[in-house]
Amino acid sequence: MQWFAFMWAAVATLLLLGVIGVPLARIIGLRGFAAIAIAPAFAVTVVGLAAVVAPWIGLRWSVLPVLLVAIVLGGALFAVRYATRRWEPARAPRRPFDAWLLLAVVVAAALLTYRVTVIVGSPENISQTFDNIFHLNGIRFVLDTGNASSLWLGHMTNPDGGLAFYPAGWHALVALVVQISGVAIPVAVNGVTVVVSAVLWPLGVLLLARTLFGRSHVLAVSTGVLAASLPVFPILLMDYGVLYPYQLGLALLPAALAATLKALGLVGGRRTAPGQLWWTVAVLGCLPGLALAHPGAIVAWLALTAPMAVAFAVRRLRSAKSTLMRWVVVVSFAVYLAIGAVLLDTLRPPLEARGWPPQMSMLDAVWDVLTISAWYHTPALLAAVAVAAGVVWAIIARSAPGLIALGMYVVVAILYLAVAALPLPALRDALTGGWYNNLPRVAALLPFVLVPLGAYGAACTWSWLGRRRRVNKLSRALPRGLKGAVGIAATALAVLGLQVSSLSPVWVAEQWTGSVFIMGPDSPLLSSDEAELLSRLDEHVPAGVAVAGSPWTGASLAYALADRPVLMPHTLMEISAELRAVNEGLSSATPDGATCRAIDDLGVGFVLDFPGPEVHPGEHVFPGLQNLADSGAVRLVDQEGDARLYAVTGCGF
Repeated sequence: MQWFAFMWAAVATLLLLGVIGVPLARIIGLRGFAAIAIAPAFAVTVVGLAAVVAPWIGLRWSVLPVLLVAIVLGGALFAVRYATRRWEPARAPRRPFDAWLLLAVVVAAALLTYRVTVIVGSPENISQTFDNIFHLNGIRFVLDTGNASSLWLGHMTNPDGGLAFYPAGWHALVALVVQISGVAIPVAVNGVTVVVSAVLWPLGVLLLARTLFGRSHVLAVSTGVLAASLPVFPILLMDYGVLYPYQLGLALLPAALAATLKALGLVGGRRTAPGQLWWTVAVLGCLPGLALAHPGAIVAWLALTAPMAVAFAVRRLRSAKSTLMRWVVVVSFAVYLAIGAVLLDTLRPPLEARGWPPQMSMLDAVWDVLTISAWYHTPALLAAVAVAAGVVWAIIARSAPGLIALGMYVVVAILYLAVAALPLPALRDALTGGWYNNLPRVAALLPFVLVPLGAYGAACTWSWLGRRRRVNKLSRALPRGLKGAVGIAATALAVLGLQVSSLSPVWVAEQWTGSVFIMGPDSPLLSSDEAELLSRLDEHVPAGVAVAGSPWTGASLAYALADRPVLMPHTLMEISAELRAVNEGLSSATPDGATCRAIDDLGVGFVLDFPGPEVHPGEHVFPGLQNLADSGAVRLVDQEGDARLYAVTGCGF
């Protein structure tokens, strides 16, 4: 039954993104695969904007404000497009159905769906990681308050508004899936994760590869296979953190990059001003979704579009017919650099959050990039060979798309070398501070340049082999159906070669990440006994009565999993005087004392005693929540193993 709920959550996510995103893509003139691939970015933008707008117009968070924003945006775009239709060129003839593109999508989706479901283990399992405390409780906070705005979510941990902005696009999306599907929060999270990993990412990177290098069948299939074979994205972001919002933002990134290439007129055939204008609208339709999912995704877009900006400026300089026009290009490029520098500085997290140090030697970092062994220490040998071939073919061809792809590769390689090994703190922070100077966050960017280059290398090599006399002669002699069978067999061999344990980090990633989702007696965040106790919390704790407990041991998940308010929904909390009084004095509370007044004001009726271990190795002691078994201020209500629920009785109310 849980697997059915999981599938329904995934289907609800797909329907939501498709129903919102595809019509908007169609309105601005996108057709076929481009409309499908870019639709999720548009949909996340609408969800994020609707979440901000809904409180301003007095609406609780639901699908209604999402539909209203989509209708308003769609209507405005349709009106502009209708008014300017006379300047648009005739629509290109419809292209025939591309079965190989469909095969690429299916292969990538199937492989990644399998990986994600194996990693999760069971639909109701949660990531046993530090960040997941905030993410799970954040979804409940959205559902409880009816407010999913990025200007509001920070109030969960900072009620006085000290955290003015927290990107809430992912939390808003998952909350909608909970409302639409009716599934529990953990099931909705896992359903959304499989869609982000197995659908949004392959669609986006396929669009990027095809935008750069054309519509080759081999290119499409190679892209799909490679997208499922480099686990530093999307699997690493399930392993580390857990970084669900960043995973969503990056999954939308390739579509934004493809749209940027089109808007700048750097790829494709005949370019027209109306066409580039609508692709610019497409870029603007993607970027708010990236920003409201995670600012790190916007920083990634800024970094990876830098080679595009250089190529655009060089092309304009070469085509300029006067000195004045050359100066316009130079000044415009300088303004672009200045704006980019300001944005990079603005989007950086606070200094205290950027303290991650280098983790290896420069030689080891170079090895990671060349062998694609970042984080999991297992080289992806065949993928590395394909990428090397792509680099060689791009240098030989010296086409604008190939050089741009090389530039993107160099940018990400420099970022990885800096975050992993650069011994110059100021320069390192300038380059990678937007990603917290954190190795996993930067490592996750590698597939965005490796997959298109690797697919290009495979396609060019296949084409080169096909031009050899003997191979060409044999190919001409084969019936068409047999050629298709050969292509499918080659795809199967590529899948095996890129997924086999001795040649790929996929299996290591699966084992490492799967261990994060195991629910057992010693799980770091929530043990099986603690989860069992939470499952029957509603039998003892009335709705609306708050529960005290240490967030470091998982007690705060009573909010997300049992729908009961908690005093500390995360470890990084703004501690008020009343909250401090409870944390320090609950076990010794007496009637008419300051602690009991705080308990009354905060509506505390129960306290969870989870003995540990803490989610991060360490010891965070709250004196008022210790030694409850010997306290006269509480009474044992329920117990599962060493996990205990106490009712607060010492205050006389």
